[in-house]
Amino acid sequence: MGDVKTKPRATLAIAVLMLAACGPTANQAAKPPTASEILNKPDQASVKDAHFTLAAHIVSAGVAFDATGDGVIVVKPAQASKFTMTTTVAGQSLKFEEIIIGGKEYDLAPDNPRWTVKTSTSSNPSSFKGTDAVYLGEETLTQGKAWHVKAKDASGSPFEAWVRERDGYPLKYASTTQGSTFTATFDRFNTGQTVTAPPPSDVQS
Repeated sequence: MGDVKTKPRATLAIAVLMLAACGPTANQAAKPPTASEILNKPDQASVKDAHFTLAAHIVSAGVAFDATGDGVIVVKPAQASKFTMTTTVAGQSLKFEEIIIGGKEYDLAPDNPRWTVKTSTSSNPSSFKGTDAVYLGEETLTQGKAWHVKAKDASGSPFEAWVRERDGYPLKYASTTQGSTFTATFDRFNTGQTVTAPPPSDVQS
């Protein structure tokens, strides 16, 4: 009778061991994509546009100040972005606006009533593309668990990107250019946002 009871237990133990050998162990967590693959995720995801809040530290002409604001990015059908930020300098409230579309950057500063335009070389939060990409690990943000990557943008400036693991959506983007930092935190997706260039009559020639 003892042998009859022992055999099913032994069979069960062997089956458990075989299953354990076939499946991942606690020390064999799923391997994340490469850093370059992570940066390509937003282009491959279903996200078309996104709203973000903005926090920035600006260094310009020897003056440093903090600013806050918000903006939108368009990922599909063509990448573009726009944002507005405000700050207070010497007791005066200042407003800045920027639009990046079609390879051009349009800026509207408080000291100029018209937009200025130049070829876009700054970090664009609608583009997570970069070189020298390095995977930094996982982080849990308000919008979900994300892969964290650092890289360099087209102008060679460093940036960091957080991409949501479950769907490849962009969750956060932080760039540094000539001492200025720019952090965009994404909070709403696919709400039909659009970006257009300023009317030619409003652009300084």
